[in-house]
Amino acid sequence: MVSPVEMAQISITEKTSGDVKMKTIDVETPTKKLLSIQRVIVAVDLTKHSEATVQYAAKIAQSFDASLYVAHVFSPASMYEMGAVDAYNLIDQERQDLRVRLDELTRQGHKIVPACEPVFLEGEAAEQITALARDVDADLIVTASHHPKFLGRLFNLDKAPKIMHQAPCPVLVYHEKNI
Repeated sequence: MVSPVEMAQISITEKTSGDVKMKTIDVETPTKKLLSIQRVIVAVDLTKHSEATVQYAAKIAQSFDASLYVAHVFSPASMYEMGAVDAYNLIDQERQDLRVRLDELTRQGHKIVPACEPVFLEGEAAEQITALARDVDADLIVTASHHPKFLGRLFNLDKAPKIMHQAPCPVLVYHEKNI
């Protein structure tokens, strides 16, 4: 039985040039990839930081020749928080605006990864992203964390920890350098 992980072959050769002995190390890399990523989900909240997160995830997907799903989870405000007359129209307009922003981010990702598609979900972010990961058999979820302040943690604004604990695959949390 062949092991799924192939080890690199290392060979050491000694050469003598005059009075100097030199050792050369040659490394042969395995022919099979040790890691296979075919489907990447990038979870975005459609804030100004989402563009950098999509670019980062797209570069990862590109390096593995993987497909990319740009996913956003819409959590509409409760109907009790608004008047009943215009509540439906407001929520519908917000949904349409978010879809437009998601489509724009997907077009940017498509410039790097040809197999890039938007996924618009509704509900609780961590639950929906992890359900999507199971549905598409994702190999990696990329999400951002940009609520490092105390109040952000206190009010549970950062969804990355919840996604990490519920995900059926590895989760990479991207921290933009200039936040």
